[in-house]
Amino acid sequence: MAFNLRGGLLRNLIGIGVAIALGLGWWAFSSFKEKASAPDVGECVTVSGSISDADVDEADCGDDDVLYKVTDDDGDCDEDAEVNYTVEVNGSDAVDLCLAWDVEVGDCVSAAVASIEKLVDCATTKNDPNVLKVTSIEDDATAKCAKKDELPIVNEKRDELICVGANV
Repeated sequence: MAFNLRGGLLRNLIGIGVAIALGLGWWAFSSFKEKASAPDVGECVTVSGSISDADVDEADCGDDDVLYKVTDDDGDCDEDAEVNYTVEVNGSDAVDLCLAWDVEVGDCVSAAVASIEKLVDCATTKNDPNVLKVTSIEDDATAKCAKKDELPIVNEKRDELICVGANV
């Protein structure tokens, strides 16, 4: 009978040891797995969701659905030309990103009120009043748009001017 008692005790100790090992393994996995991070300055992102609940995901610059590039990561945004987006990192740390358009002349942007701006196909959105077509880009915030009916998007912090007009 003493043998059975020791065997039962041994089985219990092994069970407890396995449970502890599993718990430590889970803790190590949770603690050391890769933490979420914010995109770096210069990287491009896609923005989805709604204005009140937007999601930003890193993307390759130049992709068809990429409109924004991260221009700053300390919240020092140009209020007239950049979007401020706060991303949570590691569950509590916040990073204030500045997002500016990363466009080329000829790109079209849907800029409907109360929706997230996005790149759109110019041909299928011709004459849409909510679509703006990029007509010029200058590396000089003091430059002027060529035509009076063009809207200037002046980014003084990045010394850039983007001119847009109707997509007609």
